[in-house]
Formats: sequence, structure tokens, C-alpha cells
Amino acid sequence: MYLAEFAYLDTPELADELLIQADSVKTAKRFAQEYASHWGIKLFSITQATKQQIRLYRLLGRSVLLNAA
Repeated sequence: MYLAEFAYLDTPELADELLIQADSVKTAKRFAQEYASHWGIKLFSITQATKQQIRLYRLLGRSVLLNAA
């Protein structure tokens, strides 16, 4: 699980966050970059999500599953 953080194009101000379940950071990053491009924002960072972040973002409905087990 990876937490992607997005910023507005001309500032470091946080625009969005998304929890991504993927097989690899490469897959998660590719999805995050496509997501950012679609919404007119930029990928600020992508990190391994903590257990607390996973619980929070699932409760908030801010997660995406890229591969089914």
C-alpha cells in the first residue's frame, strides 16, 4: 500500500491524497502520475503507507485497488 500526495502545479500546497494498493511502487507511481495528469495537479510524493494511514484512508473512501488478489 502506498500513499500518494499531490500538489497544485505552481505551489507546494497539498491538493489531494490517495491510498493506492499495488504490487509495486513502480505501478503505484505510474497510476499516481496518470491520476495527477487527469486532474491537473502534480505528484508530490509517494511513500509506503503506515497501518494508521491505511485504516484512515479506507474509512474516508480515498483508496484505489489496482490489482485483485
